[in-house]
Amino acid sequence: MTPAVLYVDDDLANLTVFEVAFGDDFPVLTAAGGAEALELLGKHEVGVLLVDQRMPGMTGVELLTRVRAEHPEPVRILMTAYSDLAEAIDAINQGHIRRYLRKPWNHDELRAALLEGLESYELRVRLAAMEHKMLESERVYALGVVAAGVAHELRNPMMVLMGHLELAREQARLLGLDLGVDPRRALALEERLEAIRRSVVRVREIMEGMSLAHRRRDDEVAADLSEVVRLTLTSLRGSLQRRARLVYDLPALPQVRGSSTRLGQVALNLLVNALQAIPEGADPSAHQVTVTVGAEEGAAVLRVADTGPGIPAELQARIFEPFFTTKRAGGTGLGLAITRQIVADLGGSIEVDSQEGQGTVFTVRLPWAPVPALDAR
Repeated sequence: MTPAVLYVDDDLANLTVFEVAFGDDFPVLTAAGGAEALELLGKHEVGVLLVDQRMPGMTGVELLTRVRAEHPEPVRILMTAYSDLAEAIDAINQGHIRRYLRKPWNHDELRAALLEGLESYELRVRLAAMEHKMLESERVYALGVVAAGVAHELRNPMMVLMGHLELAREQARLLGLDLGVDPRRALALEERLEAIRRSVVRVREIMEGMSLAHRRRDDEVAADLSEVVRLTLTSLRGSLQRRARLVYDLPALPQVRGSSTRLGQVALNLLVNALQAIPEGADPSAHQVTVTVGAEEGAAVLRVADTGPGIPAELQARIFEPFFTTKRAGGTGLGLAITRQIVADLGGSIEVDSQEGQGTVFTVRLPWAPVPALDAR
């Protein structure tokens, strides 16, 4: 949406002439005084503020000074029929104006000044957005460095743990044979040790996923999204069903780009987010978590929906920021930030649709895995 030019003048005839003269060049707003101008600034995106100096109640310099403090984004221009140098100095010092123009104004000169002001405003907005994106990228990268360091420190203890676990499995098997333990009890012990081994392997995979070096590896470029989500649901099914009905549809699909570990992290973060959105102690029959996988517009789509309280509109733009959380306690604000980073690394996208009092839907779109080339020999 193109930002508007707001012209403030107590002479209604001047406002009418201005609107007719420039209404075809850019959006025009007009105000007959400072109070009305401040109200419009709170409701509209204004790129340039053009203010007449001589107005009753609030002079142009006084208005520009308030605008500088309350709405610093618009480019500010002062216009007056009086060539008073003191007024110009006040406007520059207090209102930080961009230009100082005289009445009666010349159409071409004023049009050029306003277009230049709009261009300056839009450039400033783009630079601010770029700066915000760079700062956010730096925070995500810093998070990755910390995570990689933690993963590195834990790698050796995990290898030792895996070695002792394998040794314990073998010793339990031999001990069972020596003591003549009931085969059913020996089998139960073996199954428990195998479950522990799988959990250790899962932790090791997550640690590898935290490594910056691992993120650049291409040894696992495809995974079955439905299977990844199904396995993730298995680990969370009990927790989810204590708070809500669980509904899911996970049809067989072609493989998508990415490893099962990284896709599992995406699914886990979204499911935990849905779980935490539903109040603890709520009647499970009153809430629902819906998980679906499908194909739309040339991409695989994962949707996770909950019937929690929803996310306020003013916060939805921030939920993917690192360390930002709406949880009063226990939230790190990293789950959704990590999720977005993983999805972006895989060439996909994630978006949120939420209505207060109606719940939230997260939609992840992922590209299909490349089809292996056929051997021509």
